[in-house]
Amino acid sequence: MKKLLVIVLVIVIGSVSIANIVEFFESISPVIKYAVGTVITVYAVSWAYSWFFDPIIVVADTKLGAYTFGPVIVVSPNVYHHEVETVLNHVLNHEYVHYVQHAIYGPILSLTYPVCCWYSTFKTGNQWDANYWELQAIELSDCSPPAWEPSFVIELEYLMRFDGTDKNIEILERSV
Repeated sequence: MKKLLVIVLVIVIGSVSIANIVEFFESISPVIKYAVGTVITVYAVSWAYSWFFDPIIVVADTKLGAYTFGPVIVVSPNVYHHEVETVLNHVLNHEYVHYVQHAIYGPILSLTYPVCCWYSTFKTGNQWDANYWELQAIELSDCSPPAWEPSFVIELEYLMRFDGTDKNIEILERSV
């Protein structure tokens, strides 16, 4: 008798929950539904892209030196056109690890990476030293030429800072 009561309670609670969820989604405006649907679709396509193709490299002015967002690796021109080839190799191999992490873990990476950054910043004062995703990328990358070719490279117009300096080179030379 207790089992039957538990089954009935689960069905009733589940039905009420589903009814509330349906009512909630019906109350959302169509514009928001389409916007959220578009974001989810773009994310899904970027995740699927990384299963079949190599990353896209975008050379653009960035204060971060390089970063990966889904199947796109954004690299500063100072890194991409660096005189020392091992600097570019190291950065591309590091970012490729993030690309592979995105392909394997997808939404898990996207949801946990900011949490790991916050934890690392709280623990060590920076976002890399205690961040699981960064530690894995640091460990698996080296200065050898990448074993992959980008799907294509997009070079955007590079604008030098007004004072003519760029601190990305100094940061990279200290880290390599």
